[in-house]
Amino acid sequence: MPPKVIEFRQLIQILTMFMIVQFLGLLLATQVFNGATYQELTGAQVISSPASALFYIVYIIVFSVILLFIFKIYKGRKLFVVFEGAIVLLSSFIVFSIIVAVLANNAQSGVFGSSSVWSFVAALIPAMILVIAKNRIPRLRNTTAIIASVGVGVALGLSFSFELALVFMALLGVYDFIAVFVTKHMIALGDMAVQNNLSFLIMVRETKAVPMSYLTAKEQKEYAKSKPALEKQGGIVDKMTRENMALMPAMTALGTGDLAVPLMLAVAAYKVDLNFMLSFVVVFGSMLGLMLNMLVLRRYKKALPAIPLLFAGIVIATSIYYGLMLL
Repeated sequence: MPPKVIEFRQLIQILTMFMIVQFLGLLLATQVFNGATYQELTGAQVISSPASALFYIVYIIVFSVILLFIFKIYKGRKLFVVFEGAIVLLSSFIVFSIIVAVLANNAQSGVFGSSSVWSFVAALIPAMILVIAKNRIPRLRNTTAIIASVGVGVALGLSFSFELALVFMALLGVYDFIAVFVTKHMIALGDMAVQNNLSFLIMVRETKAVPMSYLTAKEQKEYAKSKPALEKQGGIVDKMTRENMALMPAMTALGTGDLAVPLMLAVAAYKVDLNFMLSFVVVFGSMLGLMLNMLVLRRYKKALPAIPLLFAGIVIATSIYYGLMLL
């Protein structure tokens, strides 16, 4: 199978998981917003000014730097497990809290008001089970990341107005650009997440054997450097290299922040007109941005900040939407 076909298949899988997060998050939001009053919606917003959004950006920067410093000097694995477990437990608890509230037919009181002890326990138990299952079954990483992203996106969407959510995402896009291309600490954090199989990203990874003729001259030159080491492994690996077949590792990943932030904006968009039309526009705009990101990724094959192009896609989609509304 040609490398380009492998890349395309992986990008489709990433796009599918991205869509699952957006529409699952909006589905939960429909249950929360159904029957809720405007006062309840605005009362749940804890981000009240652009300064508050800027504070959250500073908080994310400081937290990322501290996290990178700790993981640079820490060589074990237990800390990774504890940190991942805490994040997944909290974010998935939000998802299960909404589900429990819906099943109990009190979504509004369960989310905007005070929930009972039984509702708390009923949401906490599956969240704990998810954390334990992820540690025992590593391949649940993508599932865990999807659920965690939904929880974070819905919680942030409830906390922001649409206007401040736009400001927050724009600031986050600037930070994402700097963190990837200037300081590059986001790349280091991503590598740590991959190496430790953490649920801070969704990832599709596989290795395929392809004929050497499928590779470009540059790829063949790079592969020739690793060929002696592959032949030493013996077995099927040695056989394939001797038959002029190249083992091509292929991996595509997307951070949970890149999943949760567009969902945040989509959930916050409901509060503009108290309907989900603008929310769907935001979702399709973010999908446009993600596809643009994928095209650039396939072209340059370098780590890219996803938030800027996601934001650009949303701006394009919302501009078209409001332009059509004015006609």
